[in-house]
Amino acid sequence: MSTRDPVSPPTVKPVLPVHDMGDGAAFYTRLGFDVERFDSNYSIVSHSGHELFHLQVSDDLDRHSNPTSMYLHVSDADRWHTNWQDAEISVGKIADREWGMREFSMTDPSGNTLRVGNNL
Repeated sequence: MSTRDPVSPPTVKPVLPVHDMGDGAAFYTRLGFDVERFDSNYSIVSHSGHELFHLQVSDDLDRHSNPTSMYLHVSDADRWHTNWQDAEISVGKIADREWGMREFSMTDPSGNTLRVGNNL
């Protein structure tokens, strides 16, 4: 099998470091994700039946750094922005960007940045 096999492309699931799995799982549940906890150190985060990313407890996190970031491509960034504001999550301003995306960002309690956007 070639590494360029078009039939079965690889998928990528980022692993976001968190300080505490209970707090991390609760935060992402509040955002509207489904969180399946495997143990006190590892969880899988899904939305609408699709696995998106993982959470793993890390003792090496510096609360003042940005350990990880990821981009969520969605069909309606305005809806996600409104839903998270309604859940009293601090989110950045949503705006149309010169690179053809309507997007916003937020930072979770462990310092991970999530950018959320849709194509214009």
